[in-house]
Amino acid sequence: MVNSIQTVNNITVDLTRLQNEILIKKPDMKNLLKLLSLLTFIGFMITACEGPMGPAGADGKDGTNGIDANTACLKCHATANMDAKETQYHFSKHYYGTSSARNTKYCARCHTSQGFMEITGAGTFIVSNDIPNGTRIDCETCHKHSGFDFGVDTMTQILRTTSPIFLNYNKNLTATDFGKIDNLCVTCHQIRGPSNAYTTLPFFPFDYTNAPTADVQYRQGQAFSVHDGNQSNLFAGINGYEYTGQTYTRTWQHSSNSCTDCHMNDYNPADSTGGHTLKPNLAACTTCHGGADKLTPVTIAIGAKLKELGDLLVARKVFNSSYSAVATNDFNGLLYDGTTTTVYTSIAANTTVSATTGLVVYGTKLTTGTDNAATAATRIGRAWKWGELGAAYNYGYIKSESPSGTNYGVHNPVYALQLLQKSIDWLNAN
Repeated sequence: MVNSIQTVNNITVDLTRLQNEILIKKPDMKNLLKLLSLLTFIGFMITACEGPMGPAGADGKDGTNGIDANTACLKCHATANMDAKETQYHFSKHYYGTSSARNTKYCARCHTSQGFMEITGAGTFIVSNDIPNGTRIDCETCHKHSGFDFGVDTMTQILRTTSPIFLNYNKNLTATDFGKIDNLCVTCHQIRGPSNAYTTLPFFPFDYTNAPTADVQYRQGQAFSVHDGNQSNLFAGINGYEYTGQTYTRTWQHSSNSCTDCHMNDYNPADSTGGHTLKPNLAACTTCHGGADKLTPVTIAIGAKLKELGDLLVARKVFNSSYSAVATNDFNGLLYDGTTTTVYTSIAANTTVSATTGLVVYGTKLTTGTDNAATAATRIGRAWKWGELGAAYNYGYIKSESPSGTNYGVHNPVYALQLLQKSIDWLNAN
């Protein structure tokens, strides 16, 4: 039997009196259960109560108070600031120009939010599979919070990745450090690289050991496409095709800048540039430019060199009239010279989308067709020279920087003009 008086949350309970009333006056099983229930309840209340204050704990690692959340967090997370950044971002090509429909495993890495988070989290070049329900690039794609100790390294804490980049086009084993915030951008804004088993042609400068005058087969199904978005390699002055014995200048007056210095400068509501639009506010570039348009002359000069190089490649039948590269050999290495009768053509028809899963099923079979001798006049009729392939690569390297076709070479006009001019010089000399 319990014989005590307890005080719980300022309520005094005489347990002896309660047990006597329940058991002595009405000694049956029903009342016994009531007593047990009451004792259980009181026991719970007693254990849940706060006991006497313990000894003072040790000070923090620096002996000071933590950062006030209102001071640290509201710099970014105030409603007015968040609304302003979201409004600006709606003018960005990342918002309206990025299609979440490009959700296959070779594209989803940069064209869907989920794909970008997967490759940065797993440290892979492509996602594990297609992402049929992928969403557009949004705030969460680039921003994350792994902690709130912002006094240590704010950039690392709030961005999805700041690690040096293993460039995707040749999957090299040496990471390139473009700078912390720039590493986030370069994850996508780089040469894309091959995407399937047929793109076996080495990308420059990967395994490039042949003399410029040596022969090289450019087979159907191979690719050396740079893909739109090669701003980072050009900015750093790297990975163009560089001719043996030639020197190249990799830096220029803006080489010390970060991506955000131009692409996230002061927001201008008049033309919706700067800030989170990611479009440079050119009116803010007054320190050096003084309001003068120094961009247009650069793009005109580089555009002229691009056309000069493209026309030379067309004249040699390396390019067709639309400045697209022309394959010299079929899948099996048979030369396209107008005398062959059977060639391997396309694999595109064998790539399907599963009606059940929505995933792409990549084709592996080749379909055959008959070579059309009438088109032989438009073909080179011989293997390319490595120097020709390098010139064609440089054409695509520069052109891929600006899909809109208006800002060729602006990320490093010095290196861009050297790549183009030295390609032109080699073609004229050989």
